[in-house]
Amino acid sequence: MKRLPLLAIVTALASLLPLVGCTCAILFLTPDHTPRLLTAAVGYGAVMLSFLGAVHWGLALEQPDIIPAGGTQRLTNLRLAMGGVPACIGWAGLCFATVYELIGLLILIVGFAATAVVERMAWQRGAMPRGYMTLQWFVICLAELCFLAILAACMGMRPH
Repeated sequence: MKRLPLLAIVTALASLLPLVGCTCAILFLTPDHTPRLLTAAVGYGAVMLSFLGAVHWGLALEQPDIIPAGGTQRLTNLRLAMGGVPACIGWAGLCFATVYELIGLLILIVGFAATAVVERMAWQRGAMPRGYMTLQWFVICLAELCFLAILAACMGMRPH
């Protein structure tokens, strides 16, 4: 089984910077900036969720099969589904955010959590590269913390 390249780790961690930046801006700038920053955060969250799914498309389309050796059609089909579902959840969150910002944010929170659960199940079955789940847990947990901080700020619980 392959290890994750260092560049994959660095880019995964760097991918959090826009979300962390939006979160800090929402928390510490005046509330009149919040609507635009919330739109940016939800939009970027949708992109992140889509990318989490894209990893599974890459694994499904890699020939010969990366993991496990001699993979099955069922595993390929599950990977393709896992590749598309997070993008649909992200899109739904983005659509709801155009009308009800906080509902869009809640959809992303649920989408990231569901993705983490499904990826953990895949990892437990040996269908993910070594080191992947540790990195994903970190990225997903930090994204979820950002979303929860944004939610709290939008509900009036800002630091003073």
